[in-house]
Amino acid sequence: MNRSKIFALAVTATTLPASGAFAEEQFYLQGSLGFNQLFDTDQTGSSGPGGAQANVASDFDGGYNLGIAVGTKIPAWSGVRAELALSYSENDADSIDFSGNGAGEEGNVQGDISSTSIFANLLYDIKTPHERFTPYIGAGIGAAFIDSSVSYGGLPVRINDDDEVFAAQLIAGVAYKLNDRLDLTFDARYSRAFDVELTRVGPAGPATVSDDFDNLSLNVGLRFGF
Repeated sequence: MNRSKIFALAVTATTLPASGAFAEEQFYLQGSLGFNQLFDTDQTGSSGPGGAQANVASDFDGGYNLGIAVGTKIPAWSGVRAELALSYSENDADSIDFSGNGAGEEGNVQGDISSTSIFANLLYDIKTPHERFTPYIGAGIGAAFIDSSVSYGGLPVRINDDDEVFAAQLIAGVAYKLNDRLDLTFDARYSRAFDVELTRVGPAGPATVSDDFDNLSLNVGLRFGF
């Protein structure tokens, strides 16, 4: 793959005894891993140079997501945090239906699509009566680097290309305070990469196909305050 990346992430934290009143750390480092689902895509384009309109409808298997973020609380806005987050996800292609070949799924489907994303997020921590539990919601904007390494059919036809596009995401989760500096987090992140354009190379020659790419990731992580 042109952009295949593997994240190695280690979060080291000093375990401190929990106390009744937790310290307020302004900055934090967070690492996470989890399940990722790239939703079905319906990439539209032509069957070749000057060819008729055609669709490449693709389904994907569940994959994985790795992430790291650095952030800070904003004292002037109670409960608000700002963070810069980097994530990597990968999903194998499961099935493809190319309309240019008539009805029915294509054979010999191989490969995967990966996404490396960077987001600037704003998050809001929701106060509750439970001192250790803190729900949070948020949203972010950024860029996604999409790398497709997919092939299908007997020849085969290939969608081996990459694109860099605008992206946005929504976040909802909860943090559980383990000690003064360390939180265990669980969250869901829904992201969309807009207007991803990839080159499909088939018997009729190259053609561009495009669609928005939607991902849902369910993550567990550790957040270390300092």
